[in-house]
Amino acid sequence: MAQDWSFSDVMFVTKKNMANAVATVSKQMENVSETLASTKRHLTKRLENLDWKIEEQIETSKLIASDVDEMKSNLSQIGYDVESIHQMISGLEGKLELLESKQDTTNSGLWHLCQFAGGFKDGLGTKVYQDVGAKLANPSAMAYEERSLKGLQFIAETKESDKVEKPVKNVKNDLEIYPGEKVKTVKTRIHRSYPVGFSLTRDIVGSGI
Repeated sequence: MAQDWSFSDVMFVTKKNMANAVATVSKQMENVSETLASTKRHLTKRLENLDWKIEEQIETSKLIASDVDEMKSNLSQIGYDVESIHQMISGLEGKLELLESKQDTTNSGLWHLCQFAGGFKDGLGTKVYQDVGAKLANPSAMAYEERSLKGLQFIAETKESDKVEKPVKNVKNDLEIYPGEKVKTVKTRIHRSYPVGFSLTRDIVGSGI
């Protein structure tokens, strides 16, 4: 009869074995639950970090967009400034051309003036310049000339006063010829002003200076 038993017939569950099996499965389930909880916490933390990074990236993108707009505005302002500088340079070029034209005109006038002065010096004014140079080299000659001119002025004033006094004496003699007639005597005061003596050499030197 023992030979008729099979392996399945020998398999039977005892209460102890069942308890052990349940305990093992429960322990495994707890381990799985702990693993799931740990994984959940880890994933939650990673998601939170990812959310924070995403928010930070969004703020960074906004700042970048603001910087890009500001850069565009600055580039536009730079373009406007470059245009203003270009216009300013164009205006300066025009002013420089005008200044160059005026300078050419001035140089031409100075050249003609130098030519005229050179011709005057080589022509009629040569003797005058030579006299002026000699008198400048000898100050005593200038002083002597000034004294000579003052002496000539004094002689001229004396002659003029004689010419004025002679008519007055003639009138007085005429009055003495006719004593019977009463004639009102009119005192005549003749005042003549003469310019102060001047030196031709000094005037030429002063005008030259």
